[in-house]
Amino acid sequence: MNIYHLADKIINVIKGLIDEQIIICDTNGIIIASTNPNRIGDYHEGSTIVIKNKQQLMITESLTIDLQGVKTGINLPLFFNKSVIGVIGITGEIEKVKPFGEIVRKMTELLIHENNYYEQMEFEHRAVENVMFDLLQSRKITRPLLDRAETLGMSLEGSKQVIILVINEIDSTLQKQIWHYLKDLIPEKDILTRWGNNRLFWMHTLSSIKDQIKPDFLNTLQKACENHFSIDLNIGVGDTASASDLYRSYEEALIAINYFPDDTRISFHTDLQLELCLQDISDDTKKEYIQRTIGTLIEHNQLLQTLHVFIENESSLQKTAEALFIHINTLHYRLSKIHQFTGLDPKRFKDLTNLYLAITFLDEHTIDFKNPSSFSYKNT
Repeated sequence: MNIYHLADKIINVIKGLIDEQIIICDTNGIIIASTNPNRIGDYHEGSTIVIKNKQQLMITESLTIDLQGVKTGINLPLFFNKSVIGVIGITGEIEKVKPFGEIVRKMTELLIHENNYYEQMEFEHRAVENVMFDLLQSRKITRPLLDRAETLGMSLEGSKQVIILVINEIDSTLQKQIWHYLKDLIPEKDILTRWGNNRLFWMHTLSSIKDQIKPDFLNTLQKACENHFSIDLNIGVGDTASASDLYRSYEEALIAINYFPDDTRISFHTDLQLELCLQDISDDTKKEYIQRTIGTLIEHNQLLQTLHVFIENESSLQKTAEALFIHINTLHYRLSKIHQFTGLDPKRFKDLTNLYLAITFLDEHTIDFKNPSSFSYKNT
């Protein structure tokens, strides 16, 4: 354990509590952090005595003459697992700094232990993430992979179900906070790991077929998380599979995350119907289809919105007009403009089907029509 990467953090925390100057030295007696930047890199002979004796040392006026690089004050050893890993020094009159010297030392050691705990947690998380990644890539369970999983307390036995959670913000700190928050809400046997920049990978373990993840549970979890962090959380759920076939459930969750029912942002692959066919259509074909059908509407946001709401309200003129807060005559006018621009009449079933597919493709992807080569998933 070394304190080089922690030294500045410790100084910043402690200097907010006391007014005196503070230094931190490594086991070679070199000052590695200080409230006085001019002292960083200097040799501090007093700290070498502290490290050798494993005891605090009062630096008196006379010792400032005899020892190199020291000032009056108190120097205390920093322990980690019974070993001295550095020294913290407080500059000032001994009688003034002595009373809180031990408090500062214990607080510093607490920071060191806390940081070590989080480093270990992060190391274990990366190990779990690597096991999941290798399992999805290899598509089989090898003996070495099983050993790694067992070492981490991961069970690869029984049926599994993959759930992908997508956060609407790309923020690694926020992602980590959400990960910590959700770990306490999911079943104990389940595995939750950070996945990319704004996703979480959740492997649910089933004891029986009745243990499939329930919509009500996901809805409760989603609302709790969104309220706590003020975010939008989209959830895609794959079907059950054995650990060796986990990639199938993962791929199904990835498909589900792109198609949501109108009233929710939780999508189960088992509920997909037309979407199963749509997901096999290539991106180039989808882009070309959009351009051939509603490409002329891309610059007309009002007409696109009208078409979207018209489809959402199942072609009901009255409901669409109410949803858009417009007179029904205005709606008729807009629908006729859509017909004029696209050559497709929203009031005809066949034409509306084509418009529906185009709107679905447009919602599924983000397309820059001024740059036709740009075609990317919204949730990527």
